[in-house]
Amino acid sequence: MNGRLAGYLILAACALPTVALAAEPAPKTLARGELPAGFAIGTASPSLALQVEIAGGKVIASAPAGDGPGNLRATRSGDAMQTTLMVSSTLAEAVKFDLYVSRDGEQFTYASSCGVTPGISSFEMWEKPVTHFAMGNPRVLPKGGMACD
Repeated sequence: MNGRLAGYLILAACALPTVALAAEPAPKTLARGELPAGFAIGTASPSLALQVEIAGGKVIASAPAGDGPGNLRATRSGDAMQTTLMVSSTLAEAVKFDLYVSRDGEQFTYASSCGVTPGISSFEMWEKPVTHFAMGNPRVLPKGGMACD
């Protein structure tokens, strides 16, 4: 191997970690007005809810439940140092949803969340005060599958 080729290989190897780090996506942040249609937005205190309809193993409709009970619900608890969101579902299928969190009610950042299995609540926690949530885009999880992202 000649010296020039060896130099290119070393340079390429050194560049790989930089490329890998640059490929990591930054957290997705949206202004309140940029949140997709159909998201329930609020403090989740006393609760935040979606009314979801499922047919044939797929979500066919979803809308914020407003003052109604909804069948996919989130309730906030916590204090100035920690926030907990309990998500429950009365649906017959396990569902996953998109979740955005905000400290000011204006800028929302995508947060990982876990799917909700019928009869079992999911808990999401942050070591900071979170005052507002946006929940939407529910989808049915495959049988036996559990997704957290």
